[in-house]
Amino acid sequence: MANAMIWVLLVIVLLVGIDKIITVANIKAVEKNFPEIKPYSIEKNPIARYFFEKCGLLLGTIFYFFLSVITFIIALLLLEWTLKLFGVVNATSISLYIMIILYCMVIGNNLFFMLKFSRIVS
Repeated sequence: MANAMIWVLLVIVLLVGIDKIITVANIKAVEKNFPEIKPYSIEKNPIARYFFEKCGLLLGTIFYFFLSVITFIIALLLLEWTLKLFGVVNATSISLYIMIILYCMVIGNNLFFMLKFSRIVS
């Protein structure tokens, strides 16, 4: 059981880490290719934007990374709890798969904007 929790936490950290790396790449691409735009204004999440503006890009990313991991875990537990209420047999695995699919959609969206801001995709 403990070994499985380590793997779940590793997957969560990996997904959130990829997302935050892409976010930093987006902001750096805007700074380079669009100097007339405030770089943090591209971040649509107001909490992340607040961390970036108050703490800078590096420290803000670190704070927001930990907040994102905690939020991911809370959402995973709430989804698992909801599935168990409906009597789903393998609620933990199903909720993890759902969260991974949803977060991969977020990563895909951020990747598209990274390519757009770096002027690879018009």
